[in-house]
Amino acid sequence: MNTISGVFFILILAFWPHQILAQEDQDLGLIIPNQKSSLGEELIAQVCDHAIYKDLCISSLQSVPESKDADLFELTTIALKLAAANATEIKNMFRNALDRIEDSLKALESKGYNDVNTWVTAAMADAESCEEGFLDRPGHKSPLTGRSTIFNQLCSTALTITNFLSGSV
Repeated sequence: MNTISGVFFILILAFWPHQILAQEDQDLGLIIPNQKSSLGEELIAQVCDHAIYKDLCISSLQSVPESKDADLFELTTIALKLAAANATEIKNMFRNALDRIEDSLKALESKGYNDVNTWVTAAMADAESCEEGFLDRPGHKSPLTGRSTIFNQLCSTALTITNFLSGSV
């Protein structure tokens, strides 16, 4: 968008918001309500019809009771909060994996090789749990698969070396 059209767009939004929000959006074919309506489910269906992951869009938005009476702004808020919760879950899984690797390093320093193996295996399970979370969402492929694969391979290497240290090999 060039500067002139950006300024023009901002001016329109600033001076005629109630008119714009009541009009039909020609690109998406959406009727955008200017107030809360009881048409939340219809709005969800209309919006999600344009989403790449339609089924996930519908099911995730409908899973939040507030979506039933939501306008576009509130649906966006709901979608962002769901994304944040999902990202937090992923972050926590990998934070757990990192904590377990740090525990492995401490166990290694004290020559607790069995503990190293336990913690590394647990870290691998945490990463795998994160990957499995994507399987629960039809049509979603994990963006972390490559990193998770490398993480598991590096952990496997650490397990192999630890087995040499402990005399298991």
